[in-house]
Amino acid sequence: MALNSNQQFFNEPQRDVSISAGVTKLPCFFKKVHYTVCLFAASNEALMNRLLGTGLVPALKWGRSYVVAIGLVQYEESDLGSYNEVIVAIPSLPEGMKKPFSSWLDLIGSLENRKVGQHIIQIPVTSEFSRAAGNELWGYPKIVAPVEHDFKSASLHSKVVDPLSNELIMEVKGELGFGIPSIPLSLITYSFMNERLVRTKVKVSGMMKLRLNHGLRLRVGNSKHPMANDLRMLGLDGKKPFLVMDTDKFQSVFHEALPV
Repeated sequence: MALNSNQQFFNEPQRDVSISAGVTKLPCFFKKVHYTVCLFAASNEALMNRLLGTGLVPALKWGRSYVVAIGLVQYEESDLGSYNEVIVAIPSLPEGMKKPFSSWLDLIGSLENRKVGQHIIQIPVTSEFSRAAGNELWGYPKIVAPVEHDFKSASLHSKVVDPLSNELIMEVKGELGFGIPSIPLSLITYSFMNERLVRTKVKVSGMMKLRLNHGLRLRVGNSKHPMANDLRMLGLDGKKPFLVMDTDKFQSVFHEALPV
């Protein structure tokens, strides 16, 4: 079945919603997407400081370090149009919520019962329409900035440039290595709208590849942009992700953000 006609996956009724940049749909369908996710071990102290005041606590550890996720995303067909994006997120839980038996196993549980969510701290996009929708519908801190992705079968090179100084904010590049099939992980996000914590369910589809023996590394540029500062503070400059998964057949459905 063609990607853009996957009626079984995109089987939910939609309604028109108005945003400052025009009209879009909820739930929001993303029908043809290239998606790479990289997980990094971060500085625990810096990560805890970054979450101060949010009412969220970090949820995933790799060894003794908390985890930061970076998504490299190229949308070819979606209800928000075509654009590029980079996501920096901290897997988190609301303070006081009962922790799951295993935060890692929670990631493969049902969306209805999912507790571990992604708290996005930086998310540059190349589309003003996407920025407006992200800010107004889900409370994501989207900004418009140059984002370039060069996805090849055996390697990738993604970068974000400071929209004011034109200096490099960050880049991820290297060989992808050998890939073995892996299931996609549906997710939830925790964000804030009108200073209130909201939860968004994201249904996903598309077999991924778990990349073994990859050579990817993240480098932070000379920019003083808040995104570059966050990446430096979290200790990610020069870091190799401990886990990489990717697919060029990704699809997702973003539901309405609801109060926690």
